[in-house]
Amino acid sequence: MPVNLQLKLLELTTESRAVDIEDLEAAQQAGLTVKLNSLRERGLVSISNGRLRMDRQQRMMLAESLIHAGGDPKRISRFLGWQEFEDFTQHTLSANGFQTVKHFIFKSKTRKSEIDILAWNDTLTLAVDCKHWLSGLSRGQMRDMAKAQVERVIALATRPDLLKRLKIDHTERRSIIPLILALSDVRERMVDGVPVVSVSKLLSFIYGVSPVDDGIQRIPVSDLGSQSRLM
Repeated sequence: MPVNLQLKLLELTTESRAVDIEDLEAAQQAGLTVKLNSLRERGLVSISNGRLRMDRQQRMMLAESLIHAGGDPKRISRFLGWQEFEDFTQHTLSANGFQTVKHFIFKSKTRKSEIDILAWNDTLTLAVDCKHWLSGLSRGQMRDMAKAQVERVIALATRPDLLKRLKIDHTERRSIIPLILALSDVRERMVDGVPVVSVSKLLSFIYGVSPVDDGIQRIPVSDLGSQSRLM
């Protein structure tokens, strides 16, 4: 499937999520029907009555397909919104056995914080910071980003009452992993013990992370006697 058609679909569905097939014909050469049918068979587009539609899930799947095919992540990311990225991440985690909460806002002893996506299963608890684009950031900027996520997780770890309210069991035995998730592969895979994972590697990470990997920061959930505050 030519990359230029897939990228054009991302561009044309950025605002309206739908485009007339005849508009695509003006931008493509012969064989458009065959190309679109291939995308429809892969679940990347929906076509009805001469209109092509793409929901957020399909757009994220198409973007990931483009990146795998060698497309420029920076160019591709221009046609994606941060909310689409978060929705795709939440869907991926949910489809692989995690319970999830998006935009989890809570109060700790000293401040109010927000976790983009909190996800957990029987063995892992992840606090995910979704970053649309990380290319070009310096090592220092990456360290500041990782430090900020660790601080948010430390604040959450002092509120086991909130975790229990979400029906997260065995909080006394849980640790929370701060995780930064990016649209594309990045040079720094680990920053001060915080994993930096591309969305295409998310499944590899969650199925491959070892409970005894000392290189990954894990913040133990603890009761510091200050759990009286409400969300």
